[in-house]
Amino acid sequence: MSQPYNREIELRNRFNQFISDKITGSSEDYYSKLSVEDFEDIKTTLRDIHNIITFRTTIRFTEWISDRFPYVKEYYQVYLDQVLNTKPSDNGYDLVVTGNVNVVAEIKCNKPINNGYKFGSAQKDGLLKDIKGLLEGKSKVKSIDPAAAYKFLVIYDFGDHTLLAAQHLIKNLSANLKDRVAIYNEGEPLLLDKVHIVFIK
Repeated sequence: MSQPYNREIELRNRFNQFISDKITGSSEDYYSKLSVEDFEDIKTTLRDIHNIITFRTTIRFTEWISDRFPYVKEYYQVYLDQVLNTKPSDNGYDLVVTGNVNVVAEIKCNKPINNGYKFGSAQKDGLLKDIKGLLEGKSKVKSIDPAAAYKFLVIYDFGDHTLLAAQHLIKNLSANLKDRVAIYNEGEPLLLDKVHIVFIK
């Protein structure tokens, strides 16, 4: 005879399994040791998870771009420091390179909703805003002309779902944007008049 559903048992098992698998490697009943206040503290801390993913992806993209532009490689520490010193709430680009080569980049860590093959409505709105900001510039960034910069929309790579969601996004762009956004394939020339979508793992 099957046991009736018990919500607390399910929540406890899922929480304990996650902590054991991802953090401690030790199977214990962490759930029972924590108070409601402890869980609230964890919830508050986890609000920074998106910023952590974005930060790590930005670092990886800085490495990626330095492998393609000798100027960036030469001044890699300068641009690494720029990333380290930029607050999450900053309204500029996530990475700006100026000098012998100009680069602007926006970093997104959007996972397609429900493990599907499309971005959600709010995700699409954010991506479109970033695409327009890369093409047209931002009011708070006066130091660089986007027309003279290589433009990158960097998306964390969650696998095939991410690729298909990006393809769906491009397919449904307005006519004035569709030809100005392309998924970058290794070996292709980088063009100043396009926003290149790059997937970073």
